[in-house]
Amino acid sequence: MKKSLLALFLIAAILIGSSAFFAIAANSEPTRVINVVYDDSGSMIGPANDTWCQAKYAMEVFAAMLGTNDKMNIYVMSDFENGTGAGVKLALDGKSGADANVASVHNMLTRSGSTPFDSVRKAYSDLTKVAADDKWLVVLTDGEFQGIDDINAFFSAKSEDIQVVFLGMGPDADAIKADAGKSIYFEKADASSQILSKITGMCTRIFNRNKLEVNGTNNAFNIDIPMSELIVFAQGANVSINGIKPAAGDLIKSSAPVSVRYSEVAATNKTDGKIAKNLVGIIAEFDADFVAGDYTVDITGAETIEIYYKPNVELRAYLKDSNGKEVTDMTKLEAGEYEISFGFVKKGTNEKLPASKLLGNVDYAAEVTNNGAKHDRIYKPGDKIKIDEGTFDIEITANYLNYHSVSSSLSYTVYKNKKIEFKEVSNPIYTIKKEGFENGNEPITIKATIDGQEFTAEQWAQMGLPEISFDKKVKLGKFRIEKSDEIGIFKIYPVIYNNNSSKTAIGEQIADISYSQLHGDEMWSGSLTAKVHIEDGFSCIERHWPLIVVSLSFLLLLLLLVWWMTRKALPKKVKINSSSFSVDSVVVEGVHPDIDYKQNRRRGSLTITSPRYPIDPAAECGVTFELEAVDRRFRKSSERQMAITGISTIGQVYRVNAGKPFVKDPETNEWKSIGPAGKNAQRIYQPISNAIITLDTGDETYTLSTFRCTIKRI
Repeated sequence: MKKSLLALFLIAAILIGSSAFFAIAANSEPTRVINVVYDDSGSMIGPANDTWCQAKYAMEVFAAMLGTNDKMNIYVMSDFENGTGAGVKLALDGKSGADANVASVHNMLTRSGSTPFDSVRKAYSDLTKVAADDKWLVVLTDGEFQGIDDINAFFSAKSEDIQVVFLGMGPDADAIKADAGKSIYFEKADASSQILSKITGMCTRIFNRNKLEVNGTNNAFNIDIPMSELIVFAQGANVSINGIKPAAGDLIKSSAPVSVRYSEVAATNKTDGKIAKNLVGIIAEFDADFVAGDYTVDITGAETIEIYYKPNVELRAYLKDSNGKEVTDMTKLEAGEYEISFGFVKKGTNEKLPASKLLGNVDYAAEVTNNGAKHDRIYKPGDKIKIDEGTFDIEITANYLNYHSVSSSLSYTVYKNKKIEFKEVSNPIYTIKKEGFENGNEPITIKATIDGQEFTAEQWAQMGLPEISFDKKVKLGKFRIEKSDEIGIFKIYPVIYNNNSSKTAIGEQIADISYSQLHGDEMWSGSLTAKVHIEDGFSCIERHWPLIVVSLSFLLLLLLLVWWMTRKALPKKVKINSSSFSVDSVVVEGVHPDIDYKQNRRRGSLTITSPRYPIDPAAECGVTFELEAVDRRFRKSSERQMAITGISTIGQVYRVNAGKPFVKDPETNEWKSIGPAGKNAQRIYQPISNAIITLDTGDETYTLSTFRCTIKRI
């Protein structure tokens, strides 16, 4: 019989689905017992057949993944050639630890034989005698069974609490009829290439878990709901799992990675079995609070990587009342009719989770027991449900990804609703003044009744104060409520806004008066919408004094601005476009006049003087203009006109020694020669006051378009 890689992949898939990592039971992990019937017949072993090696390797992986509430028993077919007297070949307990369980499978040796069906009978019989939340009978075979005529009749008569998974490996393997309604599942792998996908499907069903999609390029993956546990199964001769790295945060390490490895001995009576030396791997379990987001597996030497997940979630039931308002506090659940719905939350919280690709389309169903009486229907999301006061228990089941499920048990106390009705007795019109409410000592009076009846003295003693509130945009203080000595009567007094009468709202305002309190096993609740009338008692000046002050201040500033802008002002700058300076009609090149422009808003002066002539530094001439503004300040500076009210020339006659250097006397401010007088010692410099000035308007400043200054030697 052909065995191929079927056994290995099958077990690997099953093992990967081991109990510990996908169960999302809301309250606790289920107890699970799995009885595996392992075909160790001669067809599994041979010089060219390594199916035995793959199968043992897969069972090692399976053993590494057992959870603390899991037990797995291996029944070897060759032990039952003489009937059902033999027992379990290998019993594994998740509490023993992964290392011990893996070592037990690795060291297990069998005496290869035939395929008696008594092995299946014994495994099934033992399963009926144990107590567990989940019971699974797993049958792995590559041939036909001996000692059974109608295999389908046997499985059809099984107990309802036992589920069967049967994998026929190869074309010669027995086949059974699948019946999902009776929890009988059959898979057939005609070729070795089909085995992995078949086994993966079996494992997800048995261990209530699924596999994450991993990017083969960078070993990255994404989760959109919180996880409490991830298991990484990586294969490779030199594989090493360093940890899981979140997009933001520190590396998360596994507490105790477990190694699995191929076996070298097939059976005590057959030692020529082919060894699959490529079967080497590590299983690493990561227990942490994995929030939704992106992650990367930090791993080296891996040829294949598979990641399995356990959501960190619980189930919740949600109720909406007849007004479509969701009950936010289930500890104050009142009797009545509701619309029921369901959803997932992060475990240990009430944080609602969105629809997840890792759960797919979820099918919710709930059984309800109210005061010990079980409702005779299954509730679905959107159904109406009537709840009476007393105990209220819900058993919710959520089925997802075709055949997975999670259940939660929720219990609540339902209170009988006592209807409180409020009625206005008096509602005065209030007048707000600077000192506060003019008639603020007159209360709004309301009368309360319970279930249409007057309060008894005992009930009135238990009654608390209602709450009164306004829209948050309404500028009113928190009104004061008093309980009257008269049974059923409450008095409400107005309060100004933030101790500021001028900011307190006026006009008609809507007040919401409500009461909701538990009294023993009763919920007293009721509400009233009332109108509060407030008239404005401020005079016009009192009401609008701040606005008046602001307006007058603004007007004064505006007048000052207008006054300032209409004052006459000189241009800010002047410049000379062209100029010339000559001595004895010889134009001196490369020298420019000095400009001194002084202004004080309306009046100013402009002085233009020739620069010092290096050869004859005493040569100097110039002109000073007395100026007066013509245009007002609001005109651009470059456009303002100015008037010349006076002109004076600059120039003096100096006597100097010819041919000698000159120096300026600091006391007389005159230029004098130094050294002895020579021929033509006396020389007079006479400035010619014929400076020609033309004023015009430029882009930015007044421009002196022409300046001519002539010095004549005498």
